[in-house]
Amino acid sequence: MGIFDTVFLTPPRHCRNCGAEIDQVQTKAFEPGLREYEVGDMITGSPIVSGVIREDLYCPTCNETPQKVYFAIWHALLVGVCDDVDTAETRIRDVDRAELLDYLAQHQQNALQWHDRFSRLYGELQNLHDYEQRSKLGSDDAVRENPKFFRIREFVNSEDPLGALIAANKPVNPEDETEVAGEEESG
Repeated sequence: MGIFDTVFLTPPRHCRNCGAEIDQVQTKAFEPGLREYEVGDMITGSPIVSGVIREDLYCPTCNETPQKVYFAIWHALLVGVCDDVDTAETRIRDVDRAELLDYLAQHQQNALQWHDRFSRLYGELQNLHDYEQRSKLGSDDAVRENPKFFRIREFVNSEDPLGALIAANKPVNPEDETEVAGEEESG
């Protein structure tokens, strides 16, 4: 069957056959890697630098492919997912600098969120490791009261500290790495 990439459809399409909402399309048009894309993402391994790629739109409800979508790609940037080739070509011609800056700003924000998430997880793992090392050497109560370990106190008191720490840092959906609800607002 092979490896597919997923392109999210915003707005979702509706199946012409049954009317079901279709919010994503899978494609083998790009370099295989099980990647997920949305408008504004750089496409890895696109067979074209700029142009239009046609893809069948599969309905998971009725198992039909009665329609197509067209990826509008401008210098390896996915700038649109359109319902017809003319709209896709127009979309490519209409890309402007303000849009490019918006895409760049969004990707920088996403990179900062991932950096913050990684840094927090790494710090908590390091503190858990230090806690366990110090607990082996001295009094558990003295180590527990050390302010350095305040952030991980809830984890060290659990039956499985590492498991609790992993669960606390787990994305809502590990497949698409969606952040835990509420984290994005606090950032």
